[in-house]
Amino acid sequence: MNLLLIASLIGFPLLSTALQIMQRLTPRPIPGWATHPMKQHPSLITLGLATALCSCSPAPRITVKNDSPHTLSNLVVSGAGFSERLPTLDPGAQHRWTVTPGGESSLGLRFDAAQRTMDSGKQGYFEPKGRYRIEAVVHPDLNVSLTTKTSWF
Repeated sequence: MNLLLIASLIGFPLLSTALQIMQRLTPRPIPGWATHPMKQHPSLITLGLATALCSCSPAPRITVKNDSPHTLSNLVVSGAGFSERLPTLDPGAQHRWTVTPGGESSLGLRFDAAQRTMDSGKQGYFEPKGRYRIEAVVHPDLNVSLTTKTSWF
């Protein structure tokens, strides 16, 4: 017999009200969910999530760090299919952004510092996809070193 009916017949109005509230708050099944393929095969959900995570290959992320005691001005970073003018970088500063190269690429930096114009030449290797992380460091002698890594995040 239904608990609500028993509570009302015995004369427990408070219990009866509490049971009514509980019945209203009880989640109801979603029609058709019991036969939904995702419910029957939870591995499909896992496979879908794994595919989504692995298939997204963000554009390469470039970081330029100024480890020199000089301010870098007129800073231009270029590669295959892109050329970016960066803001002035004070000593110890860095700038990070993403690029979309037009294919396999290397990276070149050109900047003014200590009353000289410096050109790093093309260095490194990266591609439009593949989670590349490129770090270009301007050293105290104004030479540039480049490190390229791939990353999952």
